[in-house]
Amino acid sequence: MSKPVADEEQPLRLSEDLLASQEPEVSPKRGILTIVTFPSLYTVFLHLVILILLIYTFRGSPYPRTQPPMPEGATWSPATEFIRYQINGDHALHQNKPSVYAGTPTVEQERAWDDLVTPAYFAATREELIKSEESLENGARLTSGGYLATLGVYHELHCLRQFRLYLYRDRYYENITEAQDHYLHQHLDHCLESLRLTIMCHGNTGLYTFAWTSASQGKPTSQSNARSVCVNWSSIKDWSHSREIPDTERVMGPSSMEDCHDC
Repeated sequence: MSKPVADEEQPLRLSEDLLASQEPEVSPKRGILTIVTFPSLYTVFLHLVILILLIYTFRGSPYPRTQPPMPEGATWSPATEFIRYQINGDHALHQNKPSVYAGTPTVEQERAWDDLVTPAYFAATREELIKSEESLENGARLTSGGYLATLGVYHELHCLRQFRLYLYRDRYYENITEAQDHYLHQHLDHCLESLRLTIMCHGNTGLYTFAWTSASQGKPTSQSNARSVCVNWSSIKDWSHSREIPDTERVMGPSSMEDCHDC
């Protein structure tokens, strides 16, 4: 009968077994030394992860999660952290190529513009106004609470739409009075300045070049293959719908502010 192994010998036997299991294995067919250990598998996995990240970085994510860090001095917005970005190479370079937003007015265009500029308004909280450095004094309040607010992009789209309406004023302002026309000119001057500020603020640096498309051309035509980092519009629409004001909501008049101290 074999002698039983004492308990104190077990650690030594386990260690020997473990060491034996780590001895290199020689393939009987190829005679190549193969070692498969956890560290080597981890190294392979790590290299694969790095390779995937490099490919992803150089190709560019179609929907980057956030924009570059906010520069010092820029104000906070409740929508910023929810906005996504994408690479966009669209250009409106052909004058005779209308889109769903441009060209002779149609019912389809009206629906497209209505969808584009809504929902423009949301209820901002007191905390959001303070964090974004907006004044609470005489703020337009809503009957259900909060303050009437919108994102700058909707104001700019409103201005752009006003230019479109005036461009086709025979259709949209058929019986306009002189006083109304005067008001519209003032409003459009305001919109012109608003869009100028926005365009110069964002300063598109994409390269535009010029080319001849026919020998009879009086001047070369602009062209561009530039691609830019743009807001993914769906992310703005999704956020706007998540904060949309119900149709039953009403704005409180200025007289309602008399009893409101630091609302």
